[in-house]
Amino acid sequence: MNVRPTWWVHPVNTLIAPVAGRRPHPAERSFDAATRAAAQRTGLTWPVDEPFLSDLRVLHEAWHAVPDLTPIGRVSVQAEIRRRLETRLRMLHLLDVHPEVADEPIDRPVFITGLPRTGTTFGHGLLAAHADARAPMLWELWNPVPDTGRPGERTLSRRRRLAAARALVRGMDAMLPGFQTIHPMHPLEPEECVFALPHGLSHHVRAPIPGYRAWVERRDAVPDYAYLKQQLQALQWKRPRRRWVLKSPLHLLTLDALLDVFPDATVVLTDRDPARAMASWGSLTEAGMRLHCADVDPSRIGGEWLEIWSKGAERARAVRRAHDPGRFLDLPYDELTRDPVAVAERTWRALGAEFDAESRNRTLRYTRRDRRKNPGGHRYGPERYGLDPDRVRAVFGPDPMGAGAVRG
Repeated sequence: MNVRPTWWVHPVNTLIAPVAGRRPHPAERSFDAATRAAAQRTGLTWPVDEPFLSDLRVLHEAWHAVPDLTPIGRVSVQAEIRRRLETRLRMLHLLDVHPEVADEPIDRPVFITGLPRTGTTFGHGLLAAHADARAPMLWELWNPVPDTGRPGERTLSRRRRLAAARALVRGMDAMLPGFQTIHPMHPLEPEECVFALPHGLSHHVRAPIPGYRAWVERRDAVPDYAYLKQQLQALQWKRPRRRWVLKSPLHLLTLDALLDVFPDATVVLTDRDPARAMASWGSLTEAGMRLHCADVDPSRIGGEWLEIWSKGAERARAVRRAHDPGRFLDLPYDELTRDPVAVAERTWRALGAEFDAESRNRTLRYTRRDRRKNPGGHRYGPERYGLDPDRVRAVFGPDPMGAGAVRG
């Protein structure tokens, strides 16, 4: 099943094209307007914030230059830029008014990563069910910063933050029916860190932005993970401290930076036949691009992302070899799906935590529900994306995640 936008998306694009379809000129003016809008919507003023704003301009200009963004696509990426600016502005003021937020310890976090479509989402929810664990929920990631207490601030209640996340999910369901079959999203369920990390190739899923991809791949990602840590500190502030469980396949591309910022983190690596993983990722990426772009080439998706993920796996193996083997745990897909409760217990014990009756019951309840709509309805094949399964397996090698590597 190839997920495509619903029938009414095309006429809506036609209707809003006279306004939303025009690219503001120059891009600089559009970004400056977004920064002013963030200040107006939050009631907060901008301090000096370089290089964050300069870096975000790179993303904005890359999206701005995409020639075949649809009107809905253009509205979507502009809204994403505004959201990230608002979050950043609130974070800066929170840290200024309450510097103690930066002292919140993020102790021994667990990061789940691996090639995409290898069980990272299921593994995330499974480990997050532990009684002493905490995973950021979608509504928290969408608006992670609590009220700062700054005079004049336009505050966001928990109810409004939840409503914003619900609107996001409803909009996706309406415009892209079937996407929940590929990647279920719910405001009150754990979600991955791409909503909090300011940069990364998650943005490349909406539309091809090769210049931005090249910029990201040569860039030091440490500032991005430092910012992720600040957001976790803001979410944890004045709340009971539990062990964070976080997830994104895209961490695979930047494991070195992640471990620099979170030196006591444990990385849990999922693994699955890479040929199936790449075909499934192609399906997800195609769905996201069709919502944003007028022209989508599935074979280009397959070739480009095979290159991205194979280089990412190679880089991750090198990072793994350079660190203490105890920093990494493996979560093979077959084991994860065959006996998930046993896998959760084994993993938590390896993480140095007990797996008590409450954790067992919570984990079991998680395994008994399926958040996907139309389970089993996601069908995909490698040939659509120009992928030969044998070649894919050869590119990744017999041990994509380095589970069998000998480390000194």
